[in-house]
Amino acid sequence: MSGMQCCPISARPTARNYNFPRTVSRTNFLSSLNSSENARCCNGKPQYDRRHVLPELRVVRGTEAHTSDTGLRAGIPSMASSAQPSSSSEKSDSEIGVHVKFSIHRDMEFGQNLVLVGNHPILGEWNVNEGVPLDWVEGNRWEVEMVLPQFELIEYKYVVRCGWHDSATTIWAGGPNCLLATNQSRRMVLEDTWVSQEQWWCSEDDPAAVAASQAARVYMDCHPKPRHPRKPIPVFVPDWARSAVFYAIYPLGAFGAPFVNDTTSDPVPRLAKIREQYEHLERLGVTAIYFSPLFESETHGYDTVDYFKIDRRLGDIELFREIVSELHERGIHVILDGVFNHTGRQHEAFRDLAENGPGLSDYADWYTLGARPDEYEGWCIVDYEEENSGFWAGSGFAYDCWEGHPQLPRLNHANRAVREYIFEIARFWLEDVGIDGWRLDVAHEISPDFWREFRTVCERVKPDCILVGEMIHGNYRGWVGPDRLHSGTNYQLSRAIWSSLVESNYDELYTALQRERKLYEGMMLLNFVSNHDVIRLASVLTEPEHYTLAIAALLFLHGIPCLYYGDEYGVEGVPGEGVDENSGGDDSLRGPMLDADDASTWPEAGKERLETTRRLVRIRNANPAFVHGSVDVENIEYRNQQFIFARSSEQQVGVVAFNSSAKAADPWPEVCVPVSDGTVFTDVWSDDGAKFSAYAGKVYVGPMAPNSIRVLVASRGGSHGLPG
Repeated sequence: MSGMQCCPISARPTARNYNFPRTVSRTNFLSSLNSSENARCCNGKPQYDRRHVLPELRVVRGTEAHTSDTGLRAGIPSMASSAQPSSSSEKSDSEIGVHVKFSIHRDMEFGQNLVLVGNHPILGEWNVNEGVPLDWVEGNRWEVEMVLPQFELIEYKYVVRCGWHDSATTIWAGGPNCLLATNQSRRMVLEDTWVSQEQWWCSEDDPAAVAASQAARVYMDCHPKPRHPRKPIPVFVPDWARSAVFYAIYPLGAFGAPFVNDTTSDPVPRLAKIREQYEHLERLGVTAIYFSPLFESETHGYDTVDYFKIDRRLGDIELFREIVSELHERGIHVILDGVFNHTGRQHEAFRDLAENGPGLSDYADWYTLGARPDEYEGWCIVDYEEENSGFWAGSGFAYDCWEGHPQLPRLNHANRAVREYIFEIARFWLEDVGIDGWRLDVAHEISPDFWREFRTVCERVKPDCILVGEMIHGNYRGWVGPDRLHSGTNYQLSRAIWSSLVESNYDELYTALQRERKLYEGMMLLNFVSNHDVIRLASVLTEPEHYTLAIAALLFLHGIPCLYYGDEYGVEGVPGEGVDENSGGDDSLRGPMLDADDASTWPEAGKERLETTRRLVRIRNANPAFVHGSVDVENIEYRNQQFIFARSSEQQVGVVAFNSSAKAADPWPEVCVPVSDGTVFTDVWSDDGAKFSAYAGKVYVGPMAPNSIRVLVASRGGSHGLPG
């Protein structure tokens, strides 16, 4: 998802096609740029070419040997090290796995990103879109650290992506796949060297792998794993946000605003319609509202004209101040969508630039500009004069825009004036209007250094504000941290929740939770199943009964749950099926809010789904295990259509079980729980109020009806949390 300049088209190999469903709805602006010139590059999964591999000579890793010359022989991984074997007292640490730091030096073009992919689920199973992005450290050095399972032979490779768009072109490292044998519990630091395609030639006809003994030798710098492995520093999230249930609203669609803003008419107070929803929101259990863009904009809200005004199609600043105050009185916090990566072309700075030209405008450095070439092969650079048919008199110039959309010129965040301008916007809405935080649009497109400053500015004004970055792609840890953003949008979990139901395979949810634990430990991410960019839950589920299972997973798993307006009624919506060309047809996802007092306007399943959502939210809010408890990811039990996990806090233990099958599930596997034998768990969801006793550190959770859940709670003092 990058609007940055990348490699020339002629240098791009054709991207691999895995036919994976898209994570988000984005335009295919760049799809036509995929090159067919692939004569010298591997297409698909990286391959070995036996004709160019010399046994015992070809070194997969690009470093000098830091250990013995023991390699991979007869296909059996072996890794020698000067480190002493772990003592018996350390064996319990083996469950944690092997802490591996991957490090590589590679010069990158502006807008390129480096990704690690491989044959293991944590590395995306050769899907570049699911790979692990590396963090830039300094110079041309890139690193990423993760925990990998023991006793596995893992193939991996580095890939350069030109942006984060799903159809982004890629540059694969040359040479055979790197091989890593994780056959000891220790910390590893792997220093790799980039092998260019020019240094390596491979055939598309050769198989994807050969015997390890013929292919490569593995070298690595190994260090003994410490007795107490380092844990990531927990990322601070304000207390109110940790326990919150968010509710996302796209106001331009929710309150019936026209698609295009004429920017001259008087304000229309459509935003006041939110007052009709106050009682509904309170009964639903919502404690925070996240509003998509409210700033004055040209069309869909993300092409900002004025950051200090409410869009005239919705009202004015005084109306919004009143609404913020009224929501606060009801215990509901308010979060705004901060679109600070780009502006619209009607923004004052860009208008001045367009009218006066780069040579005379005071805002020439506010955007990334280029000369006016006859033929430009880079990404997302558009000739302004040509694009607008000479509407303004200024000389034509090229400018960087977000993801190829000419109406969204990207701001230059390296410019101090731009930074101070954005910081002033943040202060105004936090201090003057009284909002409680920001959801930050395409936060991964902006340097983490910028967000460090942004957080400092915001916390000086409001110490308990929350900053949530939109993280569609990339390594969240680069942007979310103790000195950066508090949280990020959990896209990888979002898809796993509904896909596990649609595909009748809970392995995807299990893998997503394992990945989250190993890559994002210490974070509290914003979880969702629908939003203004992706298909609505009611449209993606193939079995209506699965709604309860999806919302239960959203509310009871670790993280901050965020409901999307209309989902509680079963509103449908598919990306691209709307009529608004400005949003690419995504207005189908952003329809009007339903009348909470008129059930005749709801979908057929609306009444049932609304009551289901209310009950599940009440159960979550009444039980500390589901608000503050940790998830025991190691002891999750699952089959294709059954899934069970436990969460535990100091006061309480909760267990949630899912059966997505059309058949009853019995017997059911037991799940480990940290309680004494005889502790009684009560099902606070099912009508039967069934009780289950713990025995030998486990609790049995069966039988289960078709397409059902059980929500068990037990207090370490003997009581349970029944919703009021």
